Order: sequence, then structure tokens, then C-alpha cells
Amino acid sequence: MRITAFLPIVSTLVIAGCGGRVIHIESDTSWTGTIDGVGAVAGRGNKTIALDAVSTPVCWVITKTTAAGTLRVYSEQSTWFGLGEDIEAEQTTTEPNGDVTGCVR
Repeated sequence: MRITAFLPIVSTLVIAGCGGRVIHIESDTSWTGTIDGVGAVAGRGNKTIALDAVSTPVCWVITKTTAAGTLRVYSEQSTWFGLGEDIEAEQTTTEPNGDVTGCVR
């Protein structure tokens, strides 16, 4: 078989595989919270959570567990080969035990 016969199939698979959304949690302190379709999350520092199998809309509440520090949470749509950014629902807090909330569709 000729390789050109497979090009449409391979192209379709590549395009389908380049979707998805991730939630980025960036912090210099510890945090805890919930994300729809993922459940309870907790950690310290930075974390990225893939939402590939989660239906929309997706909402979250993430709370700092300390009085000091910064917490930033945002959603990012997957992009072609990492080119460009599509950041949504970005929130940052420095409040003692502050929380951030967001939703994306």
C-alpha cells in the first residue's frame, strides 16, 4: 500500500489528539480543594491536572491552607505544539487562607 493512502487517517488522529484542557495550580504554599470531574485535590507548590476525560462545564474551588504565600489557578486549552496560550478563568490570591474559584466550558 502506498503511504499517501494513510495520510488522511493519520492527520485525523493527530488533530483529534491535540485537544483537551488542563488546570494549572501555581503556589509557593500548600493548598487543597475540589475540581469537578476530578474530585478532591491537595498539594504544595505547582501542579497541572489534565481534564481530557472530564465533561464541561468544569468548576473548581482551591484554598490556601496557610496565611502566607500566593495561589494562582487557571485553565489552559491545549494548543498546537505548545504555540500560543488560551488562558481562562485565571484567579490569584495572597489573602490569608484565601481561595480561588473558576469555571470553564
